[in-house]
Amino acid sequence: MGKKNPFHPLLVCMVLLSDAAHASYLESYGNSSGEVTSAAHVYVFNRDDDRLRISLFIDSILIDSLEVSSESEAEFGTYYLNKGEHRFTITWWDDDTRKSYETSATATVEHDMPVVLYTEKNDAPDKFYLTVLVKNENDKDLDVCLYIDDKFERCTIAKKSSMTEADKIKLERGMHNISVRWKDPETEIEYRKIRRVDLTGDDAVVIYAPKGVSLKKELSHSKAQKPENSIESSKTSQSSTKKDPAGNASDNRTDNRSLNTAPKTGEVSDLRTPKQAAERIAEEPHHILNEQMYLYAFIISLAVYLLFRS
Repeated sequence: MGKKNPFHPLLVCMVLLSDAAHASYLESYGNSSGEVTSAAHVYVFNRDDDRLRISLFIDSILIDSLEVSSESEAEFGTYYLNKGEHRFTITWWDDDTRKSYETSATATVEHDMPVVLYTEKNDAPDKFYLTVLVKNENDKDLDVCLYIDDKFERCTIAKKSSMTEADKIKLERGMHNISVRWKDPETEIEYRKIRRVDLTGDDAVVIYAPKGVSLKKELSHSKAQKPENSIESSKTSQSSTKKDPAGNASDNRTDNRSLNTAPKTGEVSDLRTPKQAAERIAEEPHHILNEQMYLYAFIISLAVYLLFRS
């Protein structure tokens, strides 16, 4: 257990406040109902194996605090209370378990009577050694970092293609999350492997670091192929140009001619709108009918002329 702390201004203030609360508490009981008060002699027995600082509460009001040695008894004091039931509570902090505890007892105060309160014995939880091993399956060393229950512990170098001890740590009994993290030096990809361990005694766990994917090599290979493809395509275009220069020239001349040539007079009909084309089609039967009438009139005139001549 830790050493007794020296007096501090804050502790002095707490003691003064507790004394004032004690005085006001007793005064309130003596003046509220006018009933006869009785004396309660309060003791505490420390069952723990460490020295504890224990606080006393009567009816939820802080009365006093004192330090009690292991396996020993101490007297808080004598308190005059109204006759009847009262609740006595003690609280303390245990450094072994890093927890606070509380125990209470209800007593009927009549005449002079003792009240004894007991602390509980809280042993430190069992702890065991856990050895964490990393099996590096890569062909290069890895900088691996160990985490226990999501808390960082340490980093170490895991040798290539071998087993390396990451750490040997003492943990409490129960379930624990063991994780190892590392980054591939070539791909810059971060990996994480997790193992859940139920620790009931000294134990060891092996975490495997498998090979990563070599992305950079694949990218470099694809980049090396791109210039070759471009060179081949340029060679193909050059060879096609050399094989048929006349054809390309004639094609160019044809294209230029088609672009620069204006529509001829006979081709104006092709440039008419759909409405104009429909009107023209509607007019064609009238032209044909007029020509037939002229032909019939000529034949009739010729027949009359020959008739009168004969």
